[in-house]
Amino acid sequence: MHKGGVVLENIKGDIELKDVYFRYPARPDMQIFAGFSLFVPNGTTTALVGQSGSGKSTVISLLERFYYPDGGEVLIDGVNLKNLQLKWIREHIGL
Repeated sequence: MHKGGVVLENIKGDIELKDVYFRYPARPDMQIFAGFSLFVPNGTTTALVGQSGSGKSTVISLLERFYYPDGGEVLIDGVNLKNLQLKWIREHIGL
């Protein structure tokens, strides 16, 4: 454990959103995700496609830890992002 959180020594790169619930703090009456799940295996390219307001940018914001989900988990290699050092996350994720 490093200052401010865990740092993964060997990163494979699997990304998973598991049963995620989310509302933006400034718009608590608008549910963005309700039980959303997504798995992106390492080494793959994934495109998020959808209408305006469907949550594409929200997925990225959760991965970069600009926000925390209201429920569920955002994981890298099975480790919850909230346990990882923020600086390390932002240095190792290219979106």
